[in-house]
Amino acid sequence: MRLCVFGSEGRMGRAIREEAGDSVVACYDTVPPGTPPGVPLAGHVDVMLDFSLPEAWDDLDRLLEPLDCALVTGTTGLGPGHREMLDFWASRRAVFAASNMSLGVHVLGRLLGTAARMLASAGDTGGDFSLEVVELHHGGKVDSPSGTALKLVEIWEEVNGPATRTLGRSGPVGPRRLDEVGIHSLRGGDVAGEHQLHLLGPGERLVLAHSATGRRTFALGALRAAEFVKDMGPGLYSMDDLLGGDAGP
Repeated sequence: MRLCVFGSEGRMGRAIREEAGDSVVACYDTVPPGTPPGVPLAGHVDVMLDFSLPEAWDDLDRLLEPLDCALVTGTTGLGPGHREMLDFWASRRAVFAASNMSLGVHVLGRLLGTAARMLASAGDTGGDFSLEVVELHHGGKVDSPSGTALKLVEIWEEVNGPATRTLGRSGPVGPRRLDEVGIHSLRGGDVAGEHQLHLLGPGERLVLAHSATGRRTFALGALRAAEFVKDMGPGLYSMDDLLGGDAGP
């Protein structure tokens, strides 16, 4: 499998290069202004792996335009325009998109979905449970909340309906609304990633958590995704497709 890494000098880009070794035939961090479509690559490429920033996606689009390759992207902090770009790319090639490439995080998402459904089916008592999300990442992470935290909230909302999302709390905010979901972002050190889900009910609390002890787990997940998607037809794929089943970031 021949790979090109876009965002090659970032933390994830370096981890993928280290893990993939000679399978990486080209690397880009940014494309120089004025470079025409069809930037030369080192021969045929099977999969482009993108771990960059949303503002770099115009460059990524120029790289992809002439290429007949699949795309794996883990870039987070996307806006509506970027999601339109994803859909456009997916109409022409296989695109695998996930905010988190860790298998454990996707198990966490499935556990949350199961817990949400079980609590909702318990009637009034189950409906009294609320969700608070705490996510911790290294000090160099530029987006907040993490894409994984937002996806976990979406899983909760699929069962309980749209939530009022509160990003941290300060001052006299008043009593907590039942439909509220609090999201708390911590930054510092070299933490690869940690997510805690606090399901808070009358007289009891359920905590689900995942910790990544290093970036290698994300790199291995990205390479697993590349192997999965390289021979697929055009479309948008996710960890759900790789693992089977549903519910996961």
